[in-house]
Amino acid sequence: MAIIKVSTSVFSLIKTVERAVQKANYGDEILVAAGKYRESISIQQDVMITAKVAEHVVIEGIVIVPKATHLTLENITLHPTTQIYVEGTITLTNCVLNGSMSTVLLSLNGGKAHAEKCKFIGAKDVAVALLNKSSATMSNCYFESNEKTHILMDQSSIELTNCELLKAEHALWLKNTSIATLNHVKMHHHTGTQLIIQASSTLHMQGCGLEHGEGNGIYAAEQSKIRIQNTVIQHHALPQLWIQSSQLHLLNSRIEYGNESGIMLRECSEATITNTSFAFHKIANVQLTLESLLNMTDCQIYSCQGVGVQLKDKSIANFNESIFAANALPQLFISEQSICTLKDITIKEGKQVGIFVEKNSSCSVVTSTIRNQENTAITVINAEMFVLDSVIQQNKGNGILTVNGATTTIEGCKFDNNEMPHIAGKDHANVSITQSELFGGKGIFMVDSCELDISETTIKDGTGVQVEIVGQTKASIVKSRISGGDSNGIKVMKNATMHITESQITTHKLPQIIVNDSSVIFKNSELLHGEKNGFIIENHAEAFIQDSFISNHLYPQIWIDLDSAVELSATQLTEGHESDIYVQNNSTLHAQHCIIQNDKYHFNVQAVNHSKIDLVHTTIENSLGNIFYSENNSHITHTLDELN
Repeated sequence: MAIIKVSTSVFSLIKTVERAVQKANYGDEILVAAGKYRESISIQQDVMITAKVAEHVVIEGIVIVPKATHLTLENITLHPTTQIYVEGTITLTNCVLNGSMSTVLLSLNGGKAHAEKCKFIGAKDVAVALLNKSSATMSNCYFESNEKTHILMDQSSIELTNCELLKAEHALWLKNTSIATLNHVKMHHHTGTQLIIQASSTLHMQGCGLEHGEGNGIYAAEQSKIRIQNTVIQHHALPQLWIQSSQLHLLNSRIEYGNESGIMLRECSEATITNTSFAFHKIANVQLTLESLLNMTDCQIYSCQGVGVQLKDKSIANFNESIFAANALPQLFISEQSICTLKDITIKEGKQVGIFVEKNSSCSVVTSTIRNQENTAITVINAEMFVLDSVIQQNKGNGILTVNGATTTIEGCKFDNNEMPHIAGKDHANVSITQSELFGGKGIFMVDSCELDISETTIKDGTGVQVEIVGQTKASIVKSRISGGDSNGIKVMKNATMHITESQITTHKLPQIIVNDSSVIFKNSELLHGEKNGFIIENHAEAFIQDSFISNHLYPQIWIDLDSAVELSATQLTEGHESDIYVQNNSTLHAQHCIIQNDKYHFNVQAVNHSKIDLVHTTIENSLGNIFYSENNSHITHTLDELN
């Protein structure tokens, strides 16, 4: 291998690089002395053009590397009209390509390039263009102020390591099945979208920084694939990741401080995200629309000025072992026939609603916690919600609000100290509660033609009415216990209907069950230890009480008033502190096969003011002697099995 020296000195035998290339044999080295060389160079065979590190060698012109040739450039500066065109192979080491008058600095057409410690500066359009299955590897390179795009690729591949790209319109633009692999690359301060990935192209990012762009951070479309690991993406004017009809894999990264959203998934896009945080966006941390799909595990979604996560237009999302916190609008918003599942999730400290579900969407929450929302933990409007084995507590609104034909199914859950009713329903809502516990707070409130089913559930220590249904609402309570409330246990109002079976209602400070202009069926149940009445049945109300036990109330155990009617069958009333039955104001009671015992008050049974009591095959005991009292056109008739 020979060394051919080139110098502009008058004493030099070879004064141009092109002349040296013509004289060089395969593998020769051309050593260029300091100076400026205005010439074009066409490589005919493998050759190396180098300069000493301390020398300042400038080549102005076009360099052509044909197929099957390899050019090596080392310690060379090329500008301002420089353009390198490669169909073969080029290696650049410690070179500067500064092309203030060049459209493209380095153009590969089916060629290969390797660059190390190089600078690409000032191209009028593109710094590096890779076309027609070209490939390049670049490490420790620097791209700045190339006007449109630093790197443009079409059906080609590139690997960047420890590089920095800044101050262009775009950092990379991939087209038509191109592939880019970025390791520890910094990209920042671009005036448009920093990375554009189109037409089935692929982007891999590892340990990168993508910051301060005036467009998107990454725009991916047309069946492209994005894989990002250990990367920080922040401070973009548009959605930081815009994924359209494409796939995203995101791991161990941070997406923060965007002017709009962190991620936009749209048009059937798919994303799998693990151990990544999304925070400090102004519209939404994560958005899905137009039938997109998201799987998210071990992530944090917090401190957004808008929505934490938004699903629209038949999108689907699955969340596992993740945290939603301190988002200003709903932490999770699900709309327009979208589907969402959450497992082992914590949703906390939201400035508004925890989960908002509407417009025929569906959401399932499993083994999760929703707490400390400034408003309702879960709101369901014309949609369906499933909540299983979860905890909903300490929210300033309802635990769950179900309205406008929505359906909510609750199983194995705990509700604790929500400031408004734990569970509320309105306008044809349907709520089913099974094997759950409701502590403190105001229990359940349903109004306007709703349906409520409660089974194997404990409701206790409420500060307000524990179960209240109003306005043509239908409810059933089976194998449940309602106890220890500061107000009523159950209120049934305004033409509502309640069925209570195999349940226990006990220890309330106000009347335990109030039925007003409504109907109640009370079977195989217990009503115990009330500080006021057991039942108040009033205002055209009806009640059927069968095979039950009513005991130990300080006021009349069954109070019937204002044109109301009660059917009492095979029921025992005992240990009342006043009358067991008190009927007044055009009301009626029919009892059969009952036992009524009282040793604390003179009159077990009283009828007042045009009322009627009919006792059939009923045993009445009173140790004080007096059993019946009636006045003002009231009547008590009886065929008593036993009268003491």
